[in-house]
Amino acid sequence: MEFRDYYKTLGVSKSAGDKEIKSAYRRLARKYHPDVNPGDKSAEERFKDVAEAYEVLSDPDKRRRYDQLGADWEHYSKAGAGPGAGAGWPPGGFRRAQPGYKRTTFTFGNLSDADFSDFFKQFFGGFDIDGGLFGQGVRASEFAERRPERRNVEHEIEITLEEAYRGSERSLELLDPDGSRRRIAVTIPAGIRNGSKLRVAGEGTGRTGARGDLYLKVSIRPHPRFELRGNDLRTVVDVPAAVAALGGEVAAPTLDGANVSLTIPPETQSGRVLRLRGLGMPSVRGGGRGDLLVQVSLTIPKSLTDRERELFRELASLRGDKVHIDSGGDTGTTPGAGTITGKTR
Repeated sequence: MEFRDYYKTLGVSKSAGDKEIKSAYRRLARKYHPDVNPGDKSAEERFKDVAEAYEVLSDPDKRRRYDQLGADWEHYSKAGAGPGAGAGWPPGGFRRAQPGYKRTTFTFGNLSDADFSDFFKQFFGGFDIDGGLFGQGVRASEFAERRPERRNVEHEIEITLEEAYRGSERSLELLDPDGSRRRIAVTIPAGIRNGSKLRVAGEGTGRTGARGDLYLKVSIRPHPRFELRGNDLRTVVDVPAAVAALGGEVAAPTLDGANVSLTIPPETQSGRVLRLRGLGMPSVRGGGRGDLLVQVSLTIPKSLTDRERELFRELASLRGDKVHIDSGGDTGTTPGAGTITGKTR
């Protein structure tokens, strides 16, 4: 099995901080998102690689274990053994869980657990709670000795912004002290916020019929196009310069996948934020939704025709703006090209 360099995938150094990693992820996820590259299989695979790398490097515990794995990879490859085998990675296998080691399955946009690499599944797959490694080589008798009593446990579960917006359901498989497995369904309500906790009664540790409760702390994965601010969602929309100057309409995306018509007032400046009421996040307790805040980003047309250049020159003349005049549109051949000054008013 080939070692995956997640730092190389995101284009960051091994010393990169959380902010740099998140910024790299957002940039690449937006670039390779399936919605931006419909039908492009190579972009879809790249998108999956980026999501997988971020899943590991954004989690302090996973990143620590991944860094340790990288340092010992040659030893692991020679040993040829996987987790729980008693040799290979880590030394001694996974007979006992590492303190603080917690994980769960998750989905990301169009991704599911099946979309992650064998490398990821072998070293970061499964479901773990409260320091006990479920389904990864921990013997039921060992677990029963360590956790026979009723006990509440807390675990972090990561969801997408779409899941928080619409609500969703997760299916989790747990291993009981007697070695039996049980599957539970967890309902995630629409409008849930980052850091909220979901209580699942009677699904903690302990004997059957006397278990504690399971608390799931929700973490919302950053979205490549939308940002959650309180009850509002914020996004950026490109607006042609002519539409911004004269006013008009453009299509604005929403988190449910549909586009809505956004009215652009005349003389709208780049950076202006327009509000679409009631298109933000729902309230988990009901009572309405937040708003969708759309920031305007002006776009300048490319590959201008001769007539279009003529009209721009006429506008510049009327406005008293100083521009470079040439016949072919190649300002690179004009002395001093690349500098445009505006009239001081």
